[in-house]
This record gives sequence, structure tokens and C-alpha cells, in this order.
Amino acid sequence: MNLQPSAVPGHTSRPDRSYRPDIDGLRAIAILSVVLYHSGLLRLSGGFTGVDIFFVISGYLIGGQIWAAQRAGEFSYQRFYQRRTKRILPAFYAVTVFTLGAGLLLLSPRELELLGRSALAATLSASNILFWGTTNYFAGASDRYPLLMTWSLGVEEQFYLVIPLLMAVVARVRSRWILPAIATVSLGSFVFACIVLNHHPEAVFYLLPARAWELGAGVALAVNETNRKHATETKRGQKIASRGWQEFLGVTALALMIAAMVAHRAETTASAWMVLPAVAGAALAIAVPGSWINRRLLSTRPLRFIGKISYSWYLWHWPLLSLMRILYGGAVPVAREAETVVLSFAAAVACYFLIEQPFRRSTEPASRMLTRYAIASVALIAVCGVIWLGRGVPQRFRALAQMESPGRALRSDPCLAGLGSDEPNLSPACYDAVGAGPLVALWGDSHSAAFAPGVRALALARGYGLVQLGKASCPPLIGATHFIPRIPSLAAGCLRFNRAVLAKLSADSRIRIVILSAAWAAPLYRDWENGWLTADLAHAEEAPTPQAADTLFVASLRTTIESLQAAGKQAIVLEDVPEFAIDPLWRVKMQRIPARRRLAQWLAIADDSDPGFDAADRSPNIALSISLLEQTVAQSKRVQLIDPVPALCGNSGQCVYRNGDRLLYVDSDHLSPDGAVYALRNFQLPAAGAAESR
Repeated sequence: MNLQPSAVPGHTSRPDRSYRPDIDGLRAIAILSVVLYHSGLLRLSGGFTGVDIFFVISGYLIGGQIWAAQRAGEFSYQRFYQRRTKRILPAFYAVTVFTLGAGLLLLSPRELELLGRSALAATLSASNILFWGTTNYFAGASDRYPLLMTWSLGVEEQFYLVIPLLMAVVARVRSRWILPAIATVSLGSFVFACIVLNHHPEAVFYLLPARAWELGAGVALAVNETNRKHATETKRGQKIASRGWQEFLGVTALALMIAAMVAHRAETTASAWMVLPAVAGAALAIAVPGSWINRRLLSTRPLRFIGKISYSWYLWHWPLLSLMRILYGGAVPVAREAETVVLSFAAAVACYFLIEQPFRRSTEPASRMLTRYAIASVALIAVCGVIWLGRGVPQRFRALAQMESPGRALRSDPCLAGLGSDEPNLSPACYDAVGAGPLVALWGDSHSAAFAPGVRALALARGYGLVQLGKASCPPLIGATHFIPRIPSLAAGCLRFNRAVLAKLSADSRIRIVILSAAWAAPLYRDWENGWLTADLAHAEEAPTPQAADTLFVASLRTTIESLQAAGKQAIVLEDVPEFAIDPLWRVKMQRIPARRRLAQWLAIADDSDPGFDAADRSPNIALSISLLEQTVAQSKRVQLIDPVPALCGNSGQCVYRNGDRLLYVDSDHLSPDGAVYALRNFQLPAAGAAESR
């Protein structure tokens, strides 16, 4: 995000844009809400709207500067980017270099590879596009990406590539059209965000077309103010309304921003309508500088100070919180979160006085300064490129790099359709169509894809080819589909995918056996994260009762089995593997990265050992899924139920996740290729001839 100073250097012919302390106070409210939200120290379910407030402030300050300069005929792209470069890049460089240095010491090759890629994208002002493009089923928790906060910088820099040109083109045609043009573009952006949300929520969050209206609101406010002042030739302090009306608007602005921060439900996806109060509140607050809220509350010295260091704090807080969560492997104790927030604040203060201010006061000529920053950016890009393309400098930890490689294969499995695809992959890599021999089909979700190497070994040993057809978060069920509130488009895509798979399997006489595999418990949680089963797309957002969910699960699985049997296929149901409360790979990393292990010991992180086994998750929904599978199979004829748990777990409930230097899991619930073979080592498929005689 941009937190450009309000004071504008320039000629006296420009409208006065003197320092406004209340805007620093507004920044303080925004950064406090973001930091408290990210740290979890205060339950602000809508604290993320602080970024939306920043967008409005940025649009007002920077848009106002651009328009004032263009009206005066003095706008220069070189001067504009000189100011932005001095404001944005020094602190960004410092945080990025620190994070990369910490990553070299603390992160595994895969983690550092991803960090290098995101640092490269951030340096190119494109990290929002990167995070949008890589948001998928296997992307992992967002707090494991130390430079995730740079997405908002990307949105702003892309906006400020476009808005000066838009203003120049419209002003050349007719300057009075500039405000309607900005309002029209902003309205279009808002409508776009509302329409696209249900199908592409990640695009609405990360991409400029869905965010431009927030920056545009600030730009429109600044343009209107500049035009009004130019027309009346009055000073900045001109009253826009009666004192009583200003006081009312000031209170309303604060109330709207607070409501946006506290009224959002954590289980719902943020939308343009939900952040509208924050945007409107920020715009109102900027529009009434004479209100008591602005003069007395937002202009207090503590808030002004926090506002001044807010850009550095925004940059520092997230990498430190992210690295701490990587160290802990998940949730961090509240006291440690608080310490991290204090540390990030101290780093921000130091960064503001030692880096931001000295570089901002530089009087170096624009051409020379931009050249030096360009050289620094190229050097940083080169370093990030080496880290990314070199796969995280695996020479640091060669054995660990080999242990991470199976996860790469699963994430790039071509036979697993992503969340945005509803067509099965029928290429030779997934559909063994060579020859006329019998085939075994594996149908399911990402857990079935993880089982694929083991199923392939079983099939080849008994004379079968393999057909692998899967879609992430889509259990192989006919008559029901998986609805996840955070991925609303999944349900219809899953329904189409399973219908297409069933039609293909039924039509191919070479397919003798169909193995159904999935994370069976996932839709039984019936929450925002995991979703639920539904048979009615029109009312998919209504979660079923537990009894209705159980009934639909059994009915849809039984329909699937009977449909396959009617097509002459033998159905086998494969139960899910044990899940762990933590990622087994986290334990391995903790022991095999010396600096990480020593820091964990200093922080007194408990249970950081790596014995190779751990207790399985005893969630009631996992036990329920097993019970429902057994119930369904018992009601069906000639259906085999395969349970991989005995091959992985002992009677004590401890389950193995590592066999020597070979990981059996790539995360807390997906098997590695070695793990798939290990889990199915005690099972055999019927011989091809036996299956044909059935």
C-alpha cells in the first residue's frame, strides 16, 4: 500500500495541499486494525478492511497530487516516480533483504523457493498477480508466505501506472469530464467485484480491476476538492457544510469504519459490499477535516506518530508474524504473538527514522536517483531469480530437499483437476488407453491422487493398466456434490466432473475395477472451511442438519456404487489415511535445519522432536466417516472396503509418517508416493482374468 506524505513539493500555482494530521490518524486506525487482525490479539473479524482504508487514503493523496499537477500543466512522470521511488522502495528493500536472509537460515528449500518467487514478483510490483495465480488447493495457509502483504503494493503500483494516463487523456478531451470518468470507472470496478465474487473470490481479493473502485473513491474525492478550490479560489479550510453537519459526518465516518472491522463474520468471504462501509467511512473522514473526530481524535500525537510509521509497520509486521508461525508449525501462543507485534513496531520505528526519512529527504537529481534504484532492483531481481529457479538453494539441506520433492509431484499432478476445472484429464498420462488389456480406475479427490502411486503398483502387479481421474475437494459421489462457502463455484464444477467421469467409466468396457477414494470426512465437518454435501445447488448455501448430511452421504455413495455395478464394474471403496494434528514435514524441518532448531529451543517451542510417528487425529467426523462407509458397504453387494490404517498405525493409535529418510506423507493428510505404496502393501487386486469372469 502507499502511504505517501501529504505535503506536495511543487510550484505555488498548485492548489494548497498542506499537511493534514488527521490523515496520519486515519492511517493509524488502518494499520492498527490490520496488525491486530493478523496477529489475533484482538478479535477483529473485519480488521483486514484497514487495507481498504489505506487504498482510499492513497487514492486521495496521490490522485490529488497527479490532478493538481496536471491542471497546472506541470505533471512529469519522472518527478512522479521519483517521489514514489523514494517513498516506497528503501523500506521495501530493507524488509525484503531481511526476509530473504532469514529465509536462508530458517526455511527449507521448498519454502525458500516460494519466498524467492514472491520476492521477485513483489520487486516487479506483481505479487498480487502471483498470489492470485497460485491460489489453489495445495497453496497452504496464507500465513506461511512471509511477503504476502506485498499484494497491496502491487495493486497500487498497477493503479498508478494507469490513472495518470487516464487523467491526461480525459483532460485533453474536456477537463470537466474527469470526475464523471473516475466515478464511472470506479462504479464499474465495484460492479465487477460484486459479479465476479461468487465464481472467482481470489480475483476479487488480489486483482486491480476489483480493487480500483477503492482507490478511485479517494481520487474522486481529491479531484472534486481540487476543482472546487480552483473554482472558488478559497483556502483549504473552506467549510463544506455547517459545523453540526460536519460533526455528524465525522462520527458517521468513524462508526462505519469500526462497523466494518467488527461486524464481518469470519466464516464468510469478504466482498465489495462488506468493505463498502470501510471505504465510505474513510472517504467521509477525509472529506470533513473540520469535525471534532478529525481535529481532536485523529490528530492526537500518538495516532499521528503511528500513522507516520504505518508504512514501515505494514511491511515489517507480516514477515515476522509469518516466520513465527512457520517456526511453530501453526498457531502461536498469544504472548509470543504480542512480542512479535512489539518487535515489528520497534523495527518499523527504526526503519522510519534510519531508512525512510533519510532517503525521502534526498535531493539527488531524478535521473541519477532512478538509475540507482533501477540497478538495485535488477540486483534484487537477480538474487530472487537465483533462489527461485535454483529451487531454494537445496545445497544447504540436500536430504531435506529430497524429502520435500514428493510434494512437488502431487501439487503438479496433471490427473488432478484444479478448483477451476470440471473436465477429467483423458490424456495418456492419466488414461492408459494403450492396448486392449483390462484397466483399473481410481476416482476421487486429492487424497485419491496421493494414493495413485500405490494403486498403480497394485494394478501393474496384477496385469492392469491404470485410469486416474480426480478433482480437488470433489468426492466421487453421484446425487450429491461438495459445497464449500469459501469456494462457491466448486459445487457445480464437482457435479459436472463426477457426471462426466461416471459416463466415461461406464462406456469403457476395458475398465473392470473402479476404486473410490476421498477425504471422506471433509464434507461432514459442515463448516465454512470444509463445507458440506448438498443435492440442491439452488439452496447449496444452506448447511444440512447432521442427520440429513449423513443420510445424503450414504445415499449418494450407494448410488455411485450401484451405477458402477450396473455398468459391469467391480467397486472398491478405499478408506482415508490417518491425519495428523501437525504437518509431519514440519517436524522433519525442525530437526534438520540447525538455525531453526536452535531458535525453536530458545523460544521453548514444545514437541519439536521427530520420532517418525505421531498420534492420529481423533476428530469425531473422521470416526463418523468410517462408520458411514462401513454402513454403505454393508448395504451393498460385492463391494470391497480397504482400510489402510492398520498398515500405518499400531494399536496405541500412533501412526508412522516417516520410514527412515523417506517421508510417507507430504503434509498432514496426503500420502507421498512412498507412503501410498507403504499403506497398500498388504492388499492385492483380483487377477485380471478373475475380474473379467465376474
